[in-house]
Amino acid sequence: MPGGTMHMLALLLAVMLVLLAKNGKAEPNMTATYTLGFLAPTADSAMIPASLATEWISAFNVAMEVLNSERTYILVAQMQPSQCDWQLAERGAETIVLPITPPVIGVVGPECTSAAMSASRSLMFYNISLVSFAATAETLSNRGLFPNFFRTVYGDMHQAAALVASIMKLQMQKVTIVVSQSYYSSNLGQNVQKLINGSTTVRTVTVAIGDKSLIDAEILESALNSIEADEVVLLAVEPLQARDIWQKAYKMGKTGYPYWYLGADGVTAFDLADVNTTDPSMLAELVGEIGVSPFGGDFSSDNVCNKFYSHWRKKNYPGLISDGQNRTRSYVPYLIDAVTAYFKVIDNLIEANISVNALTVFQAFNGSGPGTPVFEGCSGLVSFDPETGTRNATAQIPIFEFVSLIHGYWEAKGQIRNETFQSLQPLTRPGSVTGSTYNGNSSTIVGTLVGLAAVLGLILGISYYLLRKKKKALTRSESMDRIWDH
Repeated sequence: MPGGTMHMLALLLAVMLVLLAKNGKAEPNMTATYTLGFLAPTADSAMIPASLATEWISAFNVAMEVLNSERTYILVAQMQPSQCDWQLAERGAETIVLPITPPVIGVVGPECTSAAMSASRSLMFYNISLVSFAATAETLSNRGLFPNFFRTVYGDMHQAAALVASIMKLQMQKVTIVVSQSYYSSNLGQNVQKLINGSTTVRTVTVAIGDKSLIDAEILESALNSIEADEVVLLAVEPLQARDIWQKAYKMGKTGYPYWYLGADGVTAFDLADVNTTDPSMLAELVGEIGVSPFGGDFSSDNVCNKFYSHWRKKNYPGLISDGQNRTRSYVPYLIDAVTAYFKVIDNLIEANISVNALTVFQAFNGSGPGTPVFEGCSGLVSFDPETGTRNATAQIPIFEFVSLIHGYWEAKGQIRNETFQSLQPLTRPGSVTGSTYNGNSSTIVGTLVGLAAVLGLILGISYYLLRKKKKALTRSESMDRIWDH
């Protein structure tokens, strides 16, 4: 080569060595980076309260930051809105899988069944797994239709069993199940009716959903007018639908019956810290109402969840759930565990010296390849049933809390462990604190009748007393006359 060319090559080589060298050592390879998608709720969702959406987004960010800080690789987030809408979830899933760098290895969410169905179908063609923290419909366990769907939460059959165990514990004789026209709602209602199996009188009412998921007021009013005072009303609907139904019932004066059983989604709908949720008078009417919530938060013996809450508090992210109150009420532990599951799979694949990509991660989840995750999470021991993709109820028995709205928050009153109801603390019956329209009217009538009876009794008592006094006086006078005559 000519001398000038050799000189240029030597110069370029020197420049490269300078760039690669640091303190006499070559730089290591760039940190391995992957993308984790999140089909997230938003504040304008038609199904999820704004405060809950904020809480879940913060929980996802917290989980990503804490878990990334413990690893030598990095997962970066790719968020897309789902809003519990199947079309938005489908578009969000398609956007996440667009050719991007770093490559997508999986997706967390969405929280609602219909959205999870459409997202799972879209991601299936790319061999990308979808791990939800709140989509509970049993239909999603159909491996033929949704082979790439997994969840850290228990399926609806377990939630239905918890609801029925509560109804039996309270010895409710009549149950009205309110369902809407959705996969989740109708599925849950059917499961409840199946498990009751004739042991109590059950009626199912289907309410239509109009624009923006609003409940048809006419159908609802007709259904509520036929509800009797000794019934329990079970709302097997999405959170904001549960709130919408209860608000309409309140305005109709139909909330004073023994119990409105709000279910898990009804409990999450009424977040008393959210000033936009309800008015104070309606919140007072909620006192004593009941529901169930999935247990979690401080489930494990070594409190593995504390590091996430500590980081949340340190970063001052919005929506931090309150210690001892609603920590176990909103699926946050199950969301953190969904994110953790992906980190555990990548850990296992790296340890086994296997390439990390969407397919190997998917195979790890369904058990067809190495790296299957089993770990102690915020919600207990997490593993997945390869036959259904759902939370393994054998490894960690399903635990639900039976809650009642007391002292301004949902207070635990009992537990349902593996479909068996544990000890029940005393309950405050709805309407016994502030008085509802139904109870209030009844109390007024009863009070008036009691008052009239008391007045009538007093009048009769005084009349009887005066009559006896007169007779006694007359008897004494006649006796004295006879004495004097003698």
